[in-house]
Order: sequence, then structure tokens, then C-alpha cells
Amino acid sequence: MKIYTQKSIRRQSHKIITAVFSAVLIIGLVFYFENDLKLARKNLSEIISPCARPLEYSLGDFDKRFGLSREDFLSAVSQAAEIWQKPAGKKLFNQAAGGALKINLIYDSRQAATDKLKKLGFSIHNNQATYESLKNKYDGFVKIYNTQKNDFDDIAKYYEEQKADYEAEVKAAQSRGGVNSEEYDILEEERKNLNKLIESIKQKQAALNKTADDINAVANVINRLIRQLNLTVGDYNSIGEKTADEFQQGQYIRDQAGEKINIYQFDDRPALIRVLAHELGHALNLDHLDNPEAIMYRLNESGQEKITADDLATLKKTCGIK
Repeated sequence: MKIYTQKSIRRQSHKIITAVFSAVLIIGLVFYFENDLKLARKNLSEIISPCARPLEYSLGDFDKRFGLSREDFLSAVSQAAEIWQKPAGKKLFNQAAGGALKINLIYDSRQAATDKLKKLGFSIHNNQATYESLKNKYDGFVKIYNTQKNDFDDIAKYYEEQKADYEAEVKAAQSRGGVNSEEYDILEEERKNLNKLIESIKQKQAALNKTADDINAVANVINRLIRQLNLTVGDYNSIGEKTADEFQQGQYIRDQAGEKINIYQFDDRPALIRVLAHELGHALNLDHLDNPEAIMYRLNESGQEKITADDLATLKKTCGIK
């Protein structure tokens, strides 16, 4: 028969408490780092057997200002996926409810600038001719803006002078104890003229703002073309706003929160399909290629809707396809 002393009981209790605490701590850490562990397992799985199963994707944020329906957008995603799948002879992507890869359509200043230029009658292409045309338009808008700004400054200055004179006359009349009917009529006419000047200032301000918006839209697209065409020129200035340092049409992101593709801008459906195909390539762990014709070239400047031999070779190497 084993006899338990008070000391041995305390020692046994301490062991039990330590074991329970350790178990709770481990469980807590597992829950705390659950997303990190899932991502680590996913990364390890992709290293061991890349492309073993199709990547499941689903639609995330969707902005209707692009003028696309959800069905149209998902159709474009499907076409982009097929650009990789058909040459590979393998299903690489699959649309599924709750698919981990979220594809988002995000409307901001990039697409707003493209839409505005289209309304102004511009056909935007990723080529030198479009750049030259927009550069000339930018210079024209700046001249108009400077003229409008000078007119606005002049009338605003004149208004302030007239307003000061009017207020001085009113103050003088008050110090005299009031005005007669003739003086009242003069002051009333001056007040009406001040109101007319205010309306004129508002109109000139609206025209100035519109021209500034046109300049910003043109500058936004010109700066994108500068990067896409790899031109050795400086950025074009915007008025009253700061644009992003780097113009991205799309972006693939993988972090602790999961995986997502953000689409920000495209000129037409072929360009949308191409930028989707590029970002889907990143989702397959493909890096950029130096071939300007390749889907995985760093810029979306080619009109190609098929992968190149370079793209296919990289895909086969990454996915272990023979």
C-alpha cells in the first residue's frame, strides 16, 4: 500500500496544475496563431505538391461603378483562368462559394480617370501615340486653367475691394445716425452688385474646378503610361490632389488574412482579362518575366490574350507539369 504524504500530494498537485496550464497555453496559442498555421500549412502543401488541386476563388468586394454585372466580371475571371488552364491541360482554378482566393473589383481615382477621359472622347491605348495625344491635351488644359485662374483671382480681388468700400459706407452711415432715401438706394444698388459678383465668382470657381478635374484625369493616365511604356520623363502634376506613387491596375496579396486579388483599372474587357490572368499567375506562385509579350511581364502593355512559351515553361516548372 502506497502512503501519500502531504509533501508528495502537493508535488503531485503542482504537476497536475502545470500540465493543465501547459495544455491551456498550447490550445490558446493554436487558436491565436490559427491563421498563421493555416497559411504555413498551405505554403508547405504548395511547395510539396504545387497545383495539385485547383485554387478555389470567389467574388469579394464588387463596385458597380465599373459598369459590369457580377456575371460579366466572373465570366472575365473564367476567361482569364482558361488562358492558363488550356495550354497546361490541367484545371488550375475553380469558382466556389466561399473560395479562399477573394477577387475584388475596387473603384478609385485610377478607373475614375480612365472613365473621365473616355467621356471626353479619348480612346486610351497603352502606346506612344496615346501618350503624345494626352500630353498635348494636358498642356492645353493647363493653359485654359491658368487663364481661368487669373480671371477668377481678378474678380475675387475686385469683389473684396467693392465689399470693403460698401462696408465702409454702411459704417459711416451708421455713425451719422442713418441714411436718407437717396443714400439708401445707392447702398442697395451696391449690395445687389456685390451679390451678382458672388454669383459670377461661383460660376468661375465651378469652371475652374472642372478644368482642374480634367487636368488631374489626364495627368493620372499619363503617369500610368509613363510607367507602362518605361519612358524616361518626370511625372505630370495634378492640381489639388495627390495621386499614388505607383499606378497598379491589379494586385495579388497573400498575408495572414488570406489571399486576394484587387483589380483597380482597365481600359476595356481584353485589358481586364489580361490583368486578371496576370494576377492569377501570381496566385500560382509565378514571378514576373522579362518578355514584354508575356502575361507575367511586369506591365500590362501587350494586347496578347495567350500565354507565351516563357509563361508556359515557368508554369510547367512551378506546377511540375510535364
